[in-house]
Amino acid sequence: MNPFGSSDNVTIDGTAVKLPVAIGNPAALSPSATFQKPNWMPDTEADSCLNCDIKFSQFRRKHHCRNCGKIFCSKCCLEKIPLPHFGINEPEKVCKNCKLIVELMNKAKSSDMDQKYEAVIGLSSLLKNSAGLSKVIECGGINTILSMAINGNNKIKSAVASAVHCLAQSMMLNSFLVEAGCLKVLKNFLSSECNCTELLSDSLSALNLLCMDSDIRIEVLKEGMIEALLNVVVSSSGITSVFASRVLQLLVCNFEYHDFILQNHRRIIPELFAALLNEDYQLQACITKILMHFSAGSVPFREMIIQEDVSRDFPLLFLLKGSSQGVLVHVACIVANLAVSVNQNYVHHYITGMCELLTFANQENEELLAQIGRGLANFAESPSSSLHMIHHLPTIISNLLKSSFEVPKVHACRIVVYLFSSELPSALDILSQSGLDEFIETVFDLPGLTDILNGLFLRKVSRLSVCQK
Repeated sequence: MNPFGSSDNVTIDGTAVKLPVAIGNPAALSPSATFQKPNWMPDTEADSCLNCDIKFSQFRRKHHCRNCGKIFCSKCCLEKIPLPHFGINEPEKVCKNCKLIVELMNKAKSSDMDQKYEAVIGLSSLLKNSAGLSKVIECGGINTILSMAINGNNKIKSAVASAVHCLAQSMMLNSFLVEAGCLKVLKNFLSSECNCTELLSDSLSALNLLCMDSDIRIEVLKEGMIEALLNVVVSSSGITSVFASRVLQLLVCNFEYHDFILQNHRRIIPELFAALLNEDYQLQACITKILMHFSAGSVPFREMIIQEDVSRDFPLLFLLKGSSQGVLVHVACIVANLAVSVNQNYVHHYITGMCELLTFANQENEELLAQIGRGLANFAESPSSSLHMIHHLPTIISNLLKSSFEVPKVHACRIVVYLFSSELPSALDILSQSGLDEFIETVFDLPGLTDILNGLFLRKVSRLSVCQK
C-alpha cells in the first residue's frame, strides 16, 4: 500500500497542509521514494512576488518555484538545484523560501553519513514552526527523515528519534506518521543493542504520545512493539526501564487486546516476572500494575501468572513482606484476582501471605485493606479453604471487620458468611468472642437485606394460616 497515497489535508495552526502523494507504490521507509510535484499556482492569483511583494509588470515576469509551485520574481526565484524528492536530478528553479529545504533533501540522498546527519538535523529544525513543518510534510520530508534511520549510524538514529518525538507532539499527524512507517523505526530503535539514553528516551516519549490514540495502540500491538518494550525494561535500568514499562501499561490496560497479546506474546508473563527481580520500587510498581491488568482479564493469563509465581517460589508473596505502599496495593489486588483461579495446592500460601500482610498493614490505607479483604473473601468461597480461614479469622475480625472503612468490613462479612456454611460452630464461637456486634451492624446496614430475609423466612412459613385443631 502506498503510505502517501492520500490526497487529504491536515490542518496545522489553522493552515491546510497537503499530504504528499508518492509516485508508484513504494514501500514505507523506502529511501528511493519520490513524490508528485505540487500544482503550480495560477498566474491570475499573484499580482506581486510572494516573497518581496514587488509588483509584476510587462518587464517583471512571474516565475514558478519548482518545489512549492508558488509565484515569485526573478530575484526571489533565482537558484537552480536538483529536486531528488520529486525524481528530478537536473537543477531546477527554486525560491528563496525553499532553498534550504531543497538543499537538505539533496543531502539526505547522499551516501555520506555526515551529509545525512546534517540533513536530519536541518529538517528537524524546520519542524519547530508551522511554516517549516508544512514545507517538510509537503515535499515528503517526513518519509525522508524516517528512511534515513534504517541504515544510519547512531548519530543519525538519535537525531531521527528526536525528530519523531517532535512530530508526535502534533496529534493530528500521528496517523500519518504511522502510515509512513514510524512504528517500524521506533521498534528498530528499542530493539537495538544501542545503549544511548537519549535515543531510547526520545523513542519512548514518541511512542507514549502515539499510544494516547486508542486506534494507534492496535497498530502498535500489530507491529510487535511489546517485545521491543520488554527488551528495554529488562536490559535497561533506572528511569529508562520505568518509562518503557509505563508505555507497556498503555498497551495492556484494555482487556480487548488480551487475546491478541496471549496469542502473539506468550513470553510476556515470564519476562515481567524476570523484571520484578529489579529492586527499583518504581519499576516494581509499574510491572505489578501490568500484572494486575492481566490478572483481572482472562483465565489463561491468571493461570500463567500463578504458574510463573509458583515456579519462581512465590515472588509475589515476597513482595508483600516489605514493598512500598503502591506495590503492596498492586500485589494484593493481583492475589485477590488470582484467588478465583488458584489451584487448591497453593491456596494456603496465598492466604497466609495475605493475612501476614494484614497484621502490619496501615489501617489508614483503605485501598490496601479493601484488596486484602477482597482476596481473602474470594479464597473463602471455596469450602476447601475453610480450615485455613478459620485459623486466621481473629486477625480478619480485628483488622477488617473492625476497620473504619465500609468495603473492608463488607468483605470480612463475606468471609464470615462463607465460614458459616462449612465451619459454623467454630466461626460463630470466634465471632461471638469479638466482632459479633460489628458483623450484625454491617450486615443489617446493607440496603434491602431485611426484605430479602423476610422473603426467605416466608418460604418456610406464611403470613396467614388456619389452626389445625
